Amino acid sequence: MNLTIRQMEILAAAAEAATFSAAAGKLGISQPALSESIRRIEHELGLTLFERTTRSLKLTDDGRKCAAVARELVQDFRRALQRLSAGTNQGHISIAALPSVACAAMPRALAKFSRRHPGIGVSLHDVQHERAIALLRDGLVDIAVTLKSAPADDLAFDGIAFDTAHLVCRRDHALARKKQVRWRDLAGHPFVGITRISSVRRLTDAAFVHEDVAVEPRYEVEQVPSAIALVEAGLGVTALPSLTFAMFKGRDLAVRPLGEPVMRRHVGFVTRPQRQLPAFAIDLMRAIRAQVEHEIAATAAAR
Repeated sequence: MNLTIRQMEILAAAAEAATFSAAAGKLGISQPALSESIRRIEHELGLTLFERTTRSLKLTDDGRKCAAVARELVQDFRRALQRLSAGTNQGHISIAALPSVACAAMPRALAKFSRRHPGIGVSLHDVQHERAIALLRDGLVDIAVTLKSAPADDLAFDGIAFDTAHLVCRRDHALARKKQVRWRDLAGHPFVGITRISSVRRLTDAAFVHEDVAVEPRYEVEQVPSAIALVEAGLGVTALPSLTFAMFKGRDLAVRPLGEPVMRRHVGFVTRPQRQLPAFAIDLMRAIRAQVEHEIAATAAAR
């Protein structure tokens, strides 16, 4: 398979436009040239990406998936070029962080860092664990704030804290009356699960397997706020690590520790030992570490 970034740009533009003519105008090329590029992409992939009519374009299911990949590839390529032009070691650093870390710890950590280093640019990517590691290995970010994974020669892990799973339910739910909830207590209650690619889902699945409890999510969503909305509507309960709580502050929900077993994620910095980080990265990592530790300690104190 031999596809170029330019072809990905064309696919992304066509996916966002109502017609090939509109997409061609946005890209500054002719409509026949754009149509031929799309035809070549479809031939290379062996997929039909668009349902064509005389008046409009409509993405197929395969087209929607490919367009999403194309947009991400183009964005990553542009960010990489920006980092090269800025000079990674001359005033810019890029970080990939779990969405929960990005929401709970990064705002205050970045604010503190920016006060000390006002001239340093910071790029933040809030992505799932696998994507964070991929960005790090591809050289698109300098640091990943994510989970400890299998040992690898090209990566180093520096742990920050353990993030413990809790039950989240409505205050009028039967489980909210318990001070301590076991994973097996969730059996029989509709469960709202996070997508299988997330670290949260791996945590909950491992707990249910450990307890030999058959719990399949009645609802499966990609984002924590979506899971919280379903819980608030009385459609089920969910289990989330404490760093995710920043995503639903102020909601009138019950949060209870989950035990037997206690399930934790080890959150920390992942870096590439062969890549030398700029000196100011130490200050940034120190600020992130302090804020992650603060958020987790605050959750423990509130229990």
